[in-house]
Amino acid sequence: MRKSLKTGVAALMLTCMAGNAWAAGAAGCARPADLTAIKAAAVQQKLMVAALSCDAIQLYNSFVTSYQKELQASDRSLQNFFRRLNGRTGTEDYHAFKTRLANGSSMQSIGNITDYCSSAKQVFAQALDGPKATLAVFVSGQTTSADNTFAPCQFRTADADDSDSLPPDIAPLPHFKPGTIVMWVRTATVVWPK
Repeated sequence: MRKSLKTGVAALMLTCMAGNAWAAGAAGCARPADLTAIKAAAVQQKLMVAALSCDAIQLYNSFVTSYQKELQASDRSLQNFFRRLNGRTGTEDYHAFKTRLANGSSMQSIGNITDYCSSAKQVFAQALDGPKATLAVFVSGQTTSADNTFAPCQFRTADADDSDSLPPDIAPLPHFKPGTIVMWVRTATVVWPK
């Protein structure tokens, strides 16, 4: 009986943890690596449109060649992000997202081609002139149309130096008889005699 109860509590705890991870993904929040992949896709789509609209094919080819492995890894990360959000439609959502980015960039270029090309050439210069930074570092300095598309996942951590992150009134731990087994599961406490 006790063994099955312990197994049940452990299963409940794992389910809660998995549920929290699933809820974060289902809510549409993005982890830092996801946000970088989203930004990289937006920058790449902007530069791809500039290659065609601003006669910047050579610059675009240089950009893709310089960051090729990182762009490929970032694109896989973006696909995985959309699959995590929705396993059933993730691949289609990924393609739709990239299409929206390209269409948005195309509409911006149509709206004001001079400003669009000037902005794109500045981005090319930042990406290609001087010492090459990683793709993540490069895109972190760019402002894109996708910057506010997904909310970052909120992770709360507390360390010894971060006393402000602790609750203001911490209740004292309850006292139990010696030999009592106590397991704390999120907001519920499960207690059973030994």
